[in-house]
Amino acid sequence: RMKHMKADTMKKTIAILAAAATLFTTACNKSEILDPTDQRYIYMSYPESGNPVFNFSFVSTIKETVEIAVPIKFAGRPLTEDLAYAVKVYPGNKDTTLEEGVEYELPEMIFHKEDFRDTIFVTIHKTDRMETGTYNLKFSLESNDNFHATQTGFLEAELRVTAQISKPSWWTQNVIDFYLGGYSDKKFKLFSQNIFVGDYGELDDSEKQYYALKFKYWLEDQTPPVKDEDGTLMKVAIQG
Repeated sequence: RMKHMKADTMKKTIAILAAAATLFTTACNKSEILDPTDQRYIYMSYPESGNPVFNFSFVSTIKETVEIAVPIKFAGRPLTEDLAYAVKVYPGNKDTTLEEGVEYELPEMIFHKEDFRDTIFVTIHKTDRMETGTYNLKFSLESNDNFHATQTGFLEAELRVTAQISKPSWWTQNVIDFYLGGYSDKKFKLFSQNIFVGDYGELDDSEKQYYALKFKYWLEDQTPPVKDEDGTLMKVAIQG
């Protein structure tokens, strides 16, 4: 009878161990299958909805080096630590593409844990050839171990950079007659660097008046007085 009891006990022990092993294996398998919410999906956050192009002109600044901000976001499980993400740079014609290390530098690709948003700050260096042309840099987000890059239409960015000066379409006869006076590359450059950057033509009349007067007073404060390209004193049309 003692032998039967030992045999029954052994059978029960083996059954319990087998059940435990099954539960352990099941738990392990479940832990390897991540819920969709455990994934992270990275994508571009374009300032202009759906537009992957970022334009920059050195005409608007006296700086020789600038940073262009490209916002990015992710959806999914919040970060508990800083994690690396990946980008791919598209090679292009050397005559139209910014040169790595000379005209542009990409930062370390780290998404910081504080938020669902971050920024790729691309450093751009002005070079002589930008005075006569526009140059670009194309890159896209790529999947890696930390982030999935699968949101088609929100993965690419293109930077277009120039230092070329040309008369903007908004410098119309109305602007000549009532606000900024005659056009010259030098006047446009000074106005852009010191007073206003953007589409002057989109402003309402009071805003145009404000910036034109601000430019007028700025010119009057310069010592020695600013001369235009034809050698005459630079002036504007607005009175006040």
